[in-house]
Amino acid sequence: MPILPILTFPNSILRKKAKTVNSFDKELKNLIDNMTDTLKHAQGVGLAANQVGVLKRVCIIKHSPEEDYKAYINPEIIKKEGYRYVSEGCLSFPEYNGIVKRSVSVTARYLDESGGKIKINAKELLSQALEHEIDHLNGILFIDHLKEHEKLHINGQDTDAHTHEINLSVNVDNNENKDKFDTKLYTKIGLDDLKLALERADILKEVEGK
Repeated sequence: MPILPILTFPNSILRKKAKTVNSFDKELKNLIDNMTDTLKHAQGVGLAANQVGVLKRVCIIKHSPEEDYKAYINPEIIKKEGYRYVSEGCLSFPEYNGIVKRSVSVTARYLDESGGKIKINAKELLSQALEHEIDHLNGILFIDHLKEHEKLHINGQDTDAHTHEINLSVNVDNNENKDKFDTKLYTKIGLDDLKLALERADILKEVEGK
């Protein structure tokens, strides 16, 4: 299955709301298979269809080594409990993390690949991943939840981390590695646009030595 390019901020598709899935056909199965292979390649925890340019309410999540990759179709959160602050990243913001407010646990419902209705109670990383990916499907990004007065930081600079999506080996700031990024997932233009957009938004922490 092909690896799908991942859109990076500020691509406008990331701000659009995905549409409800009504047909469980071959096209949907192909999308799920391709998104799963893309997430495997990226070594991430979650991926929403918006992030690969498809406005369908589909996301793929793998929240622990023991669990397989799972598709969540038309997911929605119906109950939230508690709150916590966690360090979170996003495959559409490779290299950056930020402190965001998330629930301690959530109750969610979704459809599986055959259209079956499922309801789950989720906590820890699965709870965080569901909130993150459902936000994506609603055109909401994790930077919208940044803790007051907090800014994004480069991966690896904050040791108090509960990372939502595994850090990628992408570094657009280091001159020695400026051409070493995953061309299957990202374009140099996309990464440059991301860095410029974040600088203009003034939500990047200053890096020592820069």
